[in-house]
Amino acid sequence: MKDVKEQKQNDNGEIIEMKQGQVIKIPKNSGKAWLTLFYSLPQEFVSKRPVYLNFPRCPYEVLRTDKYDSMINNDTFLELVWDCVAWSAWQYFEVPYQKGGYREIPGSAAQYSGDFPLWRLSYSMLPLLRDKFEVSGFSFQQLYNVPEGTELPWLTYQQFGNLIGTLVPEIIQEQNWQPMIDEIWNNRTIEDFDKRGSQVKLDFMRSWEHSRSRKKAVSIEQLAEEAEENGTDFDIPDTSSEFENSVLSELQIAEFAARLSGRDKKILEMKMEGHTAQEIAEAVGYQTHSAVLKRIRHIADCYEEFISEEYQKYLETF
Repeated sequence: MKDVKEQKQNDNGEIIEMKQGQVIKIPKNSGKAWLTLFYSLPQEFVSKRPVYLNFPRCPYEVLRTDKYDSMINNDTFLELVWDCVAWSAWQYFEVPYQKGGYREIPGSAAQYSGDFPLWRLSYSMLPLLRDKFEVSGFSFQQLYNVPEGTELPWLTYQQFGNLIGTLVPEIIQEQNWQPMIDEIWNNRTIEDFDKRGSQVKLDFMRSWEHSRSRKKAVSIEQLAEEAEENGTDFDIPDTSSEFENSVLSELQIAEFAARLSGRDKKILEMKMEGHTAQEIAEAVGYQTHSAVLKRIRHIADCYEEFISEEYQKYLETF
């Protein structure tokens, strides 16, 4: 029986490899079915699971015996391969840019929720990437043909990136996924981001809240200034108010408050809880409520600096 140079699949969903009369059948739901992707991973990736650094770099015995099946047919092996390849594929997704054209997804994958459709799409792409490997110099037939005692060299990080960076756009084009990716990106929700604070989440919150309100936003500084001029209290409304929804998100407050001194943080927290300036003065040790109003003005100045710094960091990501 002559050699075959491309992957074949029978009705049972098995990868069939043949050489010199020998036939091996590898179920596509088995760990061995992912060996082509595993052997392409850079050493830096495999080191995330150090036990696999000792996995044979020669696939001869791995494919012909069950000696290493216990290392392959388990969740740790699949997690290693799937997570590394999906993360790499994510790097080559392109999303609409507000100024026109396309750009890579801003921020890191860790800043998005595991349920974000684009993150899940990177995992859905894995079987297609495996199929692409069959015609890209990393086929099962080539693994099978490696002579006994010959070890496969590690791909460098750059080589692996070039490989994935070539295959991912091809798959997106062949599957006509770009319109779907565009819709997913243009219709993000807060649930698509990791619960921890991040710049990409902060920027999304700003644009999302702005799009939900047609009224002009009012800054902390403006409210504090008007309150001081009119001799009235400056109260930050509760979270159900329009001001809270359109100006200060919960995320912004948390990040901003972390920068304040203990006393200023207490002032901000009490104002958000609805306390009067006089009540705050008594709580933090000031003699008059006017001193509290001055501190609120200072807090407003700090907030403006905070927003400017965060926005500058955002601009530097482009």
